[in-house]
Amino acid sequence: MVRRVTGTVLLAIVVSLCGALYSRVSVADDPNALEPLARDTTLTRITDDGYFKQRPAWSPDGKHLVFARHRGATIFLWLRNLESGLEERLTKTEHPEYDAVFSPNGKELLFAYDKASPNQGDIEVHRLDFESRKPTPVAVTEATLSHEESPCWSPDGKRIAFTSTRHGNQELYVASRDGKEPLRLTSDPAIDSHPDWSPDGKHIVFSTNRWGDLEIASISPDGTSLARLTTSPGLDDYPVWSPDGKRIAYTSNRDRNLELYVLDPVTGHEENVTRSSAIDNFPAWTPDGRLSFVSNRDAGFDIYLMKAVAGNKHAKTE
Repeated sequence: MVRRVTGTVLLAIVVSLCGALYSRVSVADDPNALEPLARDTTLTRITDDGYFKQRPAWSPDGKHLVFARHRGATIFLWLRNLESGLEERLTKTEHPEYDAVFSPNGKELLFAYDKASPNQGDIEVHRLDFESRKPTPVAVTEATLSHEESPCWSPDGKRIAFTSTRHGNQELYVASRDGKEPLRLTSDPAIDSHPDWSPDGKHIVFSTNRWGDLEIASISPDGTSLARLTTSPGLDDYPVWSPDGKRIAYTSNRDRNLELYVLDPVTGHEENVTRSSAIDNFPAWTPDGRLSFVSNRDAGFDIYLMKAVAGNKHAKTE
């Protein structure tokens, strides 16, 4: 099971060692592009234990951060209070859990839960009440064993998107917040993964290898208007929309190393915003539009926060 959860990450790290160089388009080349993130070398290090961490996500009020921590053979979700710095397990399960994300109102979370069936994982999407910590299965194995993963919320909190192998291949689905009335969005021999719903509710971005290597694509919540957003020679993965819907952050190894990139989906302008020899992965936007991510720049893998606020040329800093 651990191999499945971390397989994409490990593959990206290996390929990053031999990825082709990428010629980046500058803002000067595209007058319509958003200004790049401010070049601020100061990062706030949020965690410091060095254990591998996966897909941090912020609460809507910015007071909590949830993430998966790999420690030995375990993968558990942890909740960090950003005011006190204290951490606690999100649940009391003994089975692997990961990919948690807060609901738009901050009262619930979705996460992937591996029931660890004999010989292989049986992964479901659960919804968790933040106060009571009571989980409710919403996307589960039905007739045959399947993997339900990578959940995200619609901006109004009424629907969810996730990936599933319930029909054989890993595809994108949307459903009600209770997992009812599922709609299959994609039908392709390729792997479609890691969806994220746009703030205006009109698009879902995801990663796919339908064009060869992993690229970022978008699709409408009704399964129409599929569009390819990146064309890099490397692996592009883990796309996430900025709170204002003007940018998409994602991980790419197109420059021979895993870095964070930010894309303007209107102009197509892309920018490497980490530029580090370290491994930078799993981007997550704060509610006020800053970027956090997982990096091994100080040995071990910890969560960092950029000081700069992403946006246009009027972007502010703390």
